[in-house]
Amino acid sequence: YTEAWNKDKTMVHVMPDTPEILLAKQNQLNYSQKLYKQAMEEAKKKGYDLRSDAIPIQAAKASRQIASDYKYKEGYRKQLGHHIGARNIEDDPKMMWSMHVAKIQSDREYKKAFEKTKTHFSSPVDMLGIVLAKKCQGLVSDIDYRHYLHQWICLPDQNDVIHAKKAYDLQSDAVYKSDLEWLRGIGWVPIGSMEVEKAKKAGEILSERKYRQPADQIKFTSVTDSLAMVLAKQNAEIMNKVR
Repeated sequence: YTEAWNKDKTMVHVMPDTPEILLAKQNQLNYSQKLYKQAMEEAKKKGYDLRSDAIPIQAAKASRQIASDYKYKEGYRKQLGHHIGARNIEDDPKMMWSMHVAKIQSDREYKKAFEKTKTHFSSPVDMLGIVLAKKCQGLVSDIDYRHYLHQWICLPDQNDVIHAKKAYDLQSDAVYKSDLEWLRGIGWVPIGSMEVEKAKKAGEILSERKYRQPADQIKFTSVTDSLAMVLAKQNAEIMNKVR
């Protein structure tokens, strides 16, 4: 297949100034990594002079100082130890401020004035506010709300008692269903009736076991001289001969 091409390819001459050759050379220059990095490599060989007071250097130093944790804590480290050795707490403003904040946040200090003044006055028992509070407490009290009435006895032949019994019988579920108690247990379903057969057929349709019956359990016999079987046999013989 390639013998003719191997003989002819040494006899073909392409002019170097054809458009296709020139385009291929130009594409080679465009994709060349060496030419792409040539300017940077020459600049590396020549070297460069970057002054310390150049704008990029100054900007980099300023950014480094802003991001430096050492510069951030420099003011804190300078004032360490300056407030040690105070004669008392009042001489240290930071300690005084901390005590003031603690007093503001203290619950004991918050209630100190109330604890001092709550025992300095007394209210009379028959004061209008006290009496009103007692009445309100009695109204909302669960004990008085659930106060049971006195026990009394009513005669069974009173009209209201008889009427109440009739009303209870009408509302009673047991009395309402008592007429059907004699029917319990005497039901009969005829075997072979339309409703029974319909229920059986619906059960067979909804049966998961019959729905997913395996194909190998289905009774099926294929005709050996049918068109599909003859065609399948011929195809199998052809595939065997090819192999």
